[in-house]
Amino acid sequence: MFHFSGLTFILTYFCITTSIFGSIEKEPQCVSRFDYEFKVVQKLAELENKLKEQQQTIESLQHKCTGDVVSDNQVAFSASLTGDMTSVPNHRIIIFNEVQTNVGGAYNGKTGIFVCKIPGVYVFYWVTTNKDRTWMDSELVINGEKRGQTFSDAGNHDDYSVASNIVVAELRFGDQVWIRSGTWHNGNLAGSHRTSFSGWILYMR
Repeated sequence: MFHFSGLTFILTYFCITTSIFGSIEKEPQCVSRFDYEFKVVQKLAELENKLKEQQQTIESLQHKCTGDVVSDNQVAFSASLTGDMTSVPNHRIIIFNEVQTNVGGAYNGKTGIFVCKIPGVYVFYWVTTNKDRTWMDSELVINGEKRGQTFSDAGNHDDYSVASNIVVAELRFGDQVWIRSGTWHNGNLAGSHRTSFSGWILYMR
């Protein structure tokens, strides 16, 4: 009976110690259960610290990458008309030839067309000016579709008349935006930077 109980005790002790200390190679070497639990907690703390360091590294990289993306995706332009326009036909694109600001290079001062390179929500603002008994209606157009309109009319006076409007629109890559003359006008616009077109991205999509 003694030999059986001793053998059972030895086997039981061997199984317990093996399962605790020897079954996993990466577990800490310990001399007691308290020592084992302490070292496990210590190991978990080390792993937690490493995870925090990795998280900080990831956040730092994300911040750098996000900063690069934002700087590469800023869009804003402002252009104006330098000379007076006369005899403008219906639906003629108004070319704001002097470009003061063109962050992102999306507005073309030779064609008068803004081409979306970064999908997102944009704000467009334009001003038309007429002088000395002339009048003009203008339209903001996106891909051939009228999205906004202005009308400036000096009436029967030798004076200036100004009109403006603003349009907020969601654009996809390649969408085109421009200002054109309408259909009720006598074909005149005042230059000297009194007629202008501006736009900027509100946020990306």
